[in-house]
Order: sequence, then structure tokens, then C-alpha cells
Amino acid sequence: MAQDIFDVKLCELDERIAKLHGRILSAEHSKHSQIRQEIQKLRRECAEMAASLGSRLKFSKANDLVLLSRAYGEIEGVIQRMEEDCQEEPADGGKDGCLAERKILFAEYALDFAIQAADRALLLSMEAIDAQMTQQEQERSFQ
Repeated sequence: MAQDIFDVKLCELDERIAKLHGRILSAEHSKHSQIRQEIQKLRRECAEMAASLGSRLKFSKANDLVLLSRAYGEIEGVIQRMEEDCQEEPADGGKDGCLAERKILFAEYALDFAIQAADRALLLSMEAIDAQMTQQEQERSFQ
């Protein structure tokens, strides 16, 4: 059962990563007005996805998800503060293009964090499969 759930989630992740990759490549060859439209579209998508995930966590009947829901709320707050900070010119005054460089750096690290999150999801998935196999072995030994 766990593998079926993970297969579905991995397909979703593959689709999202392919879309992300395509959007970044497309953006590099787009007009400025198109980039701004895409940004607005992505902001709406991100808000909708965050609200949907937050709602699913909040209204889940699984008691174990209370801690995860709380952590998700904290992470969302941190991300929001980081996005607000990224919109401001650096404190040192900087030179022309400094805001662009800052945003590039933030984006680079956001992608690094996404990779780390994927690796942690892999670890959690493997641990879940291990726990499921252990449970099945225990059930067989009691029969």
C-alpha cells in the first residue's frame, strides 16, 4: 500500500519538476511583460497549493499530523518573511543590480532546499516502507 501512495506522489513530483524546469527555461527567453504575468500566475498557484495543503493537514483525522500541521505553519511563516525580505534592497545599500543578485542567490538556495526536502522525503518513504514490512513480518509470525 505504501508503495502505491509513493508511486502516485512521485508521479506528481515528476510532473511538477518537469513543469518547473520548463517554466524556468521558457522564462529565460520570454519578454519582460510575460515574465510578470507568469509571476502573478505562479503567486496564485503557490497560494492555492499552500492553502490546500494547509487545509488537508488541518482537517486530517490523523492525530499524528497535528505536529506536522504546526511545523508547516511555522515553515510557511518563515518562507513569507524570506520572500518579503527578498523584495527589499540589501541593508548595505549595494550597487545597481544588487537586488537582482540577491534574488538569484535566494532562488538558488530555494532550489537547494527543495533538493534537501526531496531527499528527506525519500528517507521518510524508505522508513515507512521498512515499518510496513516489519509490521507485515510480525503479523505473519503471529499466524
